[in-house]
Amino acid sequence: MATMSNSGATERDVGFTTRPLSWQTGTEILGLDLSRSDGIPEAVIARLWALLCERGILLFRDQFIDHRQHLDFTRRFGPLAETGFLSRYAPEGYPDLFTVTNIRKDGVRSETEVAAAQWHADQSFLARPARGSLLRCVEAPAVGGDTMFANMYQAFETLSEGLRRMLEGQRAFHTLFSSRARVLNGRKPPTEEEMARLGGAMHPVVITHPDTGRKALFISDQVVDHFDGWTVEESKPLLDYLYAHASQPAFTYRHAWRPGDIVFWDNRCTQHYTPVDYDLTNVDAPENRRLMFRSTLA
Repeated sequence: MATMSNSGATERDVGFTTRPLSWQTGTEILGLDLSRSDGIPEAVIARLWALLCERGILLFRDQFIDHRQHLDFTRRFGPLAETGFLSRYAPEGYPDLFTVTNIRKDGVRSETEVAAAQWHADQSFLARPARGSLLRCVEAPAVGGDTMFANMYQAFETLSEGLRRMLEGQRAFHTLFSSRARVLNGRKPPTEEEMARLGGAMHPVVITHPDTGRKALFISDQVVDHFDGWTVEESKPLLDYLYAHASQPAFTYRHAWRPGDIVFWDNRCTQHYTPVDYDLTNVDAPENRRLMFRSTLA
């Protein structure tokens, strides 16, 4: 189905068609070949960006591209984020990609096997959080291995007026080592340099999206430790409420991966997590293998 752009032209007029993935969140893009991203007109890139900012997620199916093509397409939307400690999870020769896998190497469990098994927005623990992320699926479990996304515009807009007003005056501390984090077991201890970079950052609890002007909650269960000036214990009841509110089914989209999928999400208005919905006790079985690569926009 073709939809209308802000100029009144249909998506078909700029080279692709679209299909909604859910009521408010996500759009599938049909008709683009990302292997030749340098040939995609700037008007198409601009329209894709506008859709991403409004809908939070873009899905591209059947894109069997390599690492270089993946990065080339990502760069059409701006500079890449600094990877920092993430570079140790990069495929050889491609430090700007982050490997997400459950495939064991030399019998050793992958550190990223369950890295996303808690709600979060990528790299919000940095002073300059990630703007967008593109995750490319190479292998997916025969059953499960899904990723869920929550629409943080909806999460904010459906709160009471009084709570919205109170939250707009708050900041929260984001850290990779949050007291709420439950998914870091098995990772190597950070180096001193990594701790200096990853120690955490304060961010507003409510942000105004610079492209849409809409307000969104900017908190997540994995990395937000407490509100500015509040103790962890004081923060917990309100954080628990907000996380439950943001992840209710009406605000979420659940993606079942297929090899060749690329999902592009906006970290400023969505958060995501990967439920453990396949057999982690037998990850070496071919039907349970999961291999993905992520690029990140600064």
